[in-house]
Amino acid sequence: MLARTHRVPLLAAAMAVALTTAAAGSAAATASRPVAQTAVPQAHAATAPQISTLPNGDRVLVTGSGPAAMVTVLGPDGRTVPAVRYAPNPQHAYVIPDSVMTAPAQFVASQYEIPTLETAAAPAAVPYYPLHILQINGVDTDGAGASGQTFLFNMDDSSKVSLPPILLTNGVARLAVPAGHYSATTFFPVFDASGDTITSLRIVTNTDFTVADTGVTTVTADERLATVPVLAATPRPTVNDDDLIQFTRTDLTGRVTGVLSNSNGPTYVNPTAPAQVGGFAYQLVDWGGSSPAGSADPYRYDLMYPAADHIDADETFPVDASKLATVHNTIDSDPGNTGHQGLYMNAFSGPTLGGFGIGYVIPTPEHLTTYYSAPLDGVSISPAVAMEPPSRDSQYAIFGTDAPAYNGPGVTWRTWGHGPLTPQVGQYQAATYCRACADGDTVELGLNPLQDSSPDTWGGFSYQNVSHMTVYRDGAQVLSQDYSTDAFLTGQSQTPGTYRLVYDEDLTGAPLTQSTVSHTDITVPYDPAADAKWTLPAADTCYAQGSSTTACSILPVLDLNYQLASDDVNTTHGPVAGMLLTVGHQSYGKAGSQAAITGTTVSVSYDKGVTWTPASVVPAGQGHYAVLWTNGAKGATPWLKVTATDALGGSITQTVANAYTIG
Repeated sequence: MLARTHRVPLLAAAMAVALTTAAAGSAAATASRPVAQTAVPQAHAATAPQISTLPNGDRVLVTGSGPAAMVTVLGPDGRTVPAVRYAPNPQHAYVIPDSVMTAPAQFVASQYEIPTLETAAAPAAVPYYPLHILQINGVDTDGAGASGQTFLFNMDDSSKVSLPPILLTNGVARLAVPAGHYSATTFFPVFDASGDTITSLRIVTNTDFTVADTGVTTVTADERLATVPVLAATPRPTVNDDDLIQFTRTDLTGRVTGVLSNSNGPTYVNPTAPAQVGGFAYQLVDWGGSSPAGSADPYRYDLMYPAADHIDADETFPVDASKLATVHNTIDSDPGNTGHQGLYMNAFSGPTLGGFGIGYVIPTPEHLTTYYSAPLDGVSISPAVAMEPPSRDSQYAIFGTDAPAYNGPGVTWRTWGHGPLTPQVGQYQAATYCRACADGDTVELGLNPLQDSSPDTWGGFSYQNVSHMTVYRDGAQVLSQDYSTDAFLTGQSQTPGTYRLVYDEDLTGAPLTQSTVSHTDITVPYDPAADAKWTLPAADTCYAQGSSTTACSILPVLDLNYQLASDDVNTTHGPVAGMLLTVGHQSYGKAGSQAAITGTTVSVSYDKGVTWTPASVVPAGQGHYAVLWTNGAKGATPWLKVTATDALGGSITQTVANAYTIG
């Protein structure tokens, strides 16, 4: 029997682990206190994030491993920073912030190599080829020597050349390579007068050139050629704050290599023709832009376009407003977040580019409209929200969803961070992984450590927390584990019985003032001959399944969804408080228990749980209830307790300390 922290999702949980690791203060503390208590979407590996601190102080967070892994680069203040992801071969992978591309004193290629992204060890035997000198001359916009960084690709056979990023120092780089056909992509970050802030990025592609087998071959990467701005003709005025561009090359053996570049806009490129040797692909994976500063109705665009085999002289991309998905986001906050800032995030992942996470600082609370175009070439886009920018020393809540950002043209609404924030199993329409499932003699019982008012949200938190899970089978304790929201039980008796899961969570610590402590006690009836309607859909993942070929069965775990009548800092006003409460079971699409709810109670405490006053609970059909109670004194943070039972004999009791604030 084993307990483990939940698989960590996308960039949201990667941020959580990185920052909590920084707060831990020691490697021993990190190893003994698993903290990434969040859920993972089905498409991502069940691997805890790996954190690498780069020489310039930025942190690279990798969720998963190998080419498909998700990469997020964070600065010391918790904001994502522009960077390049580059893998010349399976043995080497690099992540390089744009800010060090012109800094010889800060850049040593091996220090920016990320082993987690690599998929193979160095070959035992390395073939040797006659080498010849290639000189790359960088030229800036004034015609002088330019500092930058070049990524070199051998188009005959990329395995012949395995070079790290090449730094142009004072406008020159010299190296020895085999003769043959090559391509190069050179990056020139442009800084402001202070030299500290990147204002734009210029990318020069030398699509085809040949290194001769005699003498010195010279190639010029001329920054003056990168005159074409990458733009999107958005229907509303937009300030470009993100470009995610992929340059890939396919050599004559069919191997694909390339560079994935993220900049904070604007980006300029040079026109190119299709490749003469091998293949060339250029794709604007994301063009991102936000509404002008001070807009009364904040919004942002994130737009994707198909790959092309060349770069046009006009890189202004059209936007068909009728095909956009419009999402109206309400982003709530905690009264303790006195900085009134949060992070809206997008995670991009696909078969070629792997994954890249990008965050955008926003004021909180906030009403933000997001416009997404349809994803292309197998790339998925998933949103997430941090209720505060996650710096090294901050505590914060972070939420995401496995639902794709784009669900076709139309308008939808989503609320993030609306409390009370509680552990739940959730209810999902998009493909995800099963929180509590069984297959054969293996049973997994898990929860999302935080869930807001959206039933398909998963949530996590930073390091300053205490949690404990205890699991019982037919009254006998089978597991007791700190810092875990997931029990993985093997060798379970194949007879009907009852599991009981008790989960305690303490998030006390500034800036969190609400939903600080919760106690969840769930009873789950178990029958190995489960109802066929509980079969987990094939699109969802079941970690209890292991190597089995039979489908998992969804356990009938009760779920509570709170719709508290409070404002965007989870504060109620007036003498009466209320909420809509939905009691159901974890579900995946239409699969899962539909057992009738047989009883529900709600009570409120104004003295930290010493005494409880019953609330008025009015049934509204199918597990829905309207709940009303009398508010207490202004400034108080009441506790809530909910109990529910179902016709199968299942039950849930949940107590939430400081569930909301009375204004």
